[in-house]
Amino acid sequence: MNLTFVVLTDSSPADEPTLAYAAALALPLGASLHLVHVLETPLVTTLDYGPPLPDTGYAQAVRTALTQAAARLTVPTTIEVVDSGAHEQALVTYQPALLIAGLTATDGPLSEWLSNRALPLAHQTGYPLLLVPEYLPKAAVHPPHRVVLAVEDQPFRLTRQAQALAPLLDKLACAITPVIVLPPGDELHGEIGLRAVQQCGLAASLAQSTLHRVLDTRPAAGIWQAADELEADLVVLLDQGHGWVHKLFSGSVIADVMRYSQVPVLVLPLATA
Repeated sequence: MNLTFVVLTDSSPADEPTLAYAAALALPLGASLHLVHVLETPLVTTLDYGPPLPDTGYAQAVRTALTQAAARLTVPTTIEVVDSGAHEQALVTYQPALLIAGLTATDGPLSEWLSNRALPLAHQTGYPLLLVPEYLPKAAVHPPHRVVLAVEDQPFRLTRQAQALAPLLDKLACAITPVIVLPPGDELHGEIGLRAVQQCGLAASLAQSTLHRVLDTRPAAGIWQAADELEADLVVLLDQGHGWVHKLFSGSVIADVMRYSQVPVLVLPLATA
């Protein structure tokens, strides 16, 4: 099967950084893109003030916009418009190496839940999810060179789909540095997390990796400190599960990191016991 990235779009101008980054990543890997728009047909008010009716021209307008967007990309690209909830069929059909979606800047849990509907997909489907900030600078639209992999000091196991990224990361030859954030006074900890990284199978280079420790009581702040120190252009987070509503409303490192992200974030789902 051909190497494919499924890109979830809303066919708006805010998609442009996501599509550009997806194409830049796909090009050196020989991958194609499949753009998927989940259709939520808006209602329009009739002239005689009757009940709102579906906008019958909306679906065609979306297809036209996606076709034009695909034509501008530098890699083979197909499009698909699906009804709400039907995007999972695209995963069955294409078995993508990666899901890609835009990441909207938010200021709290409620706006995050309303804006970033793709966020639960890594946990729900087992596929790795790459989130591209809507204001990603053009200079940052390139495959990753320096990657931060944030871990906790505990064992973990990636899903089969996440492990399948290994040959792609090896081909990109990016430097991947495991990072752990520890409270002051615990700087000698982290060996369990490092051992899990070395054995996780995400990239061949990780087998001999060393740990970058940051001392901070705030995990998200510590991750961004490490990203700055290492000049990372991609941050990788592990999705422990528990569902996205739980993450948003009970507090989550993932939610905190993505809320202020200026670089793409790759979310890797973990296999359950």
